[in-house]
Amino acid sequence: MKIVSSIRSPNFSDLRIPVEFVVLHYTAASLERTLEIFTSPQTEVSAHIVIDRDGVVYELVECLDGTAKRAWHAGRSVLESYRSGTLQKLEGLNDFSLGIELVNLNGNVFSYTEEQYSSLFSLIDSLKGRYPALKHPEAIVGHEQIAGFRGKADPGRCFEWERLFAVCYPNQGTPTRARVCSEQLAERLRALVSGMGVTQGPGGEVTIPPALPATFFSLLSSFLEASLAERHP
Repeated sequence: MKIVSSIRSPNFSDLRIPVEFVVLHYTAASLERTLEIFTSPQTEVSAHIVIDRDGVVYELVECLDGTAKRAWHAGRSVLESYRSGTLQKLEGLNDFSLGIELVNLNGNVFSYTEEQYSSLFSLIDSLKGRYPALKHPEAIVGHEQIAGFRGKADPGRCFEWERLFAVCYPNQGTPTRARVCSEQLAERLRALVSGMGVTQGPGGEVTIPPALPATFFSLLSSFLEASLAERHP
């Protein structure tokens, strides 16, 4: 697993946070565009980690040495989870979670690569050794599980949750991770993308026609988000 720590985001709070959860996202953009967004002070968004489709890990906000600063990845977020044996409603997960972005134009349409899974699994194993709360499978959630009420739908239907839990948490059970995007809606998205001439090869490589606007997939994700948010008044 190759780790790049030379690219840093200015979008974080200089505050050490306790790490109780890892939140998985997809970028809805290429690596280059993702790094541009996360390193621009004007965007006011970031994640601790970005994993490219070739498996290279980019640490944008400090976290890998066992000390985590507060990144801006979760936004308005809510999760019901047990603390000290009591089910509690936890809000504002930026305050106690790491954000990991997987480079994927839309995780409800495109599969993730083997290289990404390999790096993600290795990364989770490493983080478990630094943050004790991550030793339990319930600590790994998706953005859709904490902000689905805002239409967030990542990491999406194509992400293999069962595989993650089997590899990273063997014999510890498989927590339910419901997808916000329905299969019917995902099929419509796939048909739309296919109709635009976008294809994905057997190795996970995505081919985009040169004429397709660079903003297409970010707009697609915004459309999906708005559509899903309407169902959660």
